[in-house]
Amino acid sequence: MLSGELINSSQLMDEILHALKKKKPLSVISVGQTEAFVMAQYKVFTEKEFMQHREAYIANNGLKLRGISFPNIKARDAAVVAVRKADIVGYNTIVAPARKLTEKVFKAYDIKPEWIFESNIRRVIMFSQKEKFRDMLRNRKILLIGSLAKDARKALQKNLQDKLGFKIVDAIPIYSYKEIPRIKKKISDYNFDLCLLGAGVNAVILAPYIARTHGKVAFDIGFGMKSLITGKVVTDSWITEIIGLKKLFKM
Repeated sequence: MLSGELINSSQLMDEILHALKKKKPLSVISVGQTEAFVMAQYKVFTEKEFMQHREAYIANNGLKLRGISFPNIKARDAAVVAVRKADIVGYNTIVAPARKLTEKVFKAYDIKPEWIFESNIRRVIMFSQKEKFRDMLRNRKILLIGSLAKDARKALQKNLQDKLGFKIVDAIPIYSYKEIPRIKKKISDYNFDLCLLGAGVNAVILAPYIARTHGKVAFDIGFGMKSLITGKVVTDSWITEIIGLKKLFKM
């Protein structure tokens, strides 16, 4: 495991709430397997190795939305800079293949986050830390960014807006790394307290930019964006077969 301080979901929410209360910038990101793979290009993997990898095949053939195609040196460099600037960094600390890749990438770049957390808690944090998560939203001006942003806005407005009194200033879709310059310009148009992102490596790149440039709290909630829509935990084989939902809820 990386040498930074490992914090749990309650502590993570405490840091977010503190930053919001004090109006301090804060960026919370997560380096998953895809994000680590982006950073590994030509540094950990040769071009032949990463172009023959399953992640590159999935992304380049559009089998799943990755928001990037390979090779992509600009995205790699932007991700490395962003991770260095991020305040709190999540990654998969439990599932061995993802953990080893991320730790290998961080070692290659000498990246040493001060605070780390198990990235998969983002899938359950709106349930396991329900009251703190709602406090995060309460009476805030919120910007949503991600492929599911518009659907998340509808769900939040329908289910929680009357109870919590927040205002969603906009929901900005993003599907590709190429859109980042346009998104950055668009962000400048809004007055907001909190930005929730679910956009893979593009969220990793954008969150520290939002915190540093605009002085706001930016939280890369990943698959948690879908949870806001469905009201259910988004699971996969890693969670159901290796980690376990009960364990995640306790983390």
